[in-house]
Amino acid sequence: MVLDEHTVMLWFGRFLWPFLRITGLFLTAPFYGSALIPGMVKALLAAALALSLAMWLPGLPPYPADPFRAILTGFVQISYGALLGMAMQIVLAAFSSAGEIMGQAMGLAFAELQFRDAAGASPVLSDLMFWAGLLGFMAAGGPAWLFAALAHSFAHGAGVAPIASWASLAGLGATLFSAAVGLALPVLAVTLCVNLTVGLTTVFAPSMNLLSIGFPLLILAGLWALAASIPAFGAAAHHLVLACMLALGDMLPHG
Repeated sequence: MVLDEHTVMLWFGRFLWPFLRITGLFLTAPFYGSALIPGMVKALLAAALALSLAMWLPGLPPYPADPFRAILTGFVQISYGALLGMAMQIVLAAFSSAGEIMGQAMGLAFAELQFRDAAGASPVLSDLMFWAGLLGFMAAGGPAWLFAALAHSFAHGAGVAPIASWASLAGLGATLFSAAVGLALPVLAVTLCVNLTVGLTTVFAPSMNLLSIGFPLLILAGLWALAASIPAFGAAAHHLVLACMLALGDMLPHG
């Protein structure tokens, strides 16, 4: 069997373009981009997934002979994969922001931990909600859906969606804020009631020590409200994953 240059370039391109797009996805996607997964494992997983896509996807372009075109196409694949993964970060960002809002309302903003995936110290409740969002993302099938979206993005070749359709990714910012406030709303309501009660109590009983009574009561009531709202986290994560998948559908070529 004799292999000519065109056949080699065709096979190499069919493997390289999915590999670069998966690499970009692994840079930003939840679970796939975690620092807890070793880099060698990510590289082997990306190569295995790219090989499976190369054998399954038709119509992928060959590796171009022009080096400048090859560099540009590779940069586009990595950037597009990173954008797909960034869309799913909305799920974790919403949960993490909700935890930070809860901590501010409860007075636990001073409690911080050094999380491995974070650049610096972050509030404890923010870390806990981050892990809750990650578990909800995995329970809702987010990693599988994300890889299915990436595979579907090659249905019409190695091209990307028009820039105008990427407005859906920017629109997810409103979803992030509304979801974070919605998740933190039970704790905000309870802490508001506690603050009003303690404030009225100090008016009628000025000798009462606000720090020794109001502060522990605020933390305990906030933690109770947080524990009571845990069953709703699964439905919230599922809703966020669906919203992100709809945005990804708009970003994919030809929908």
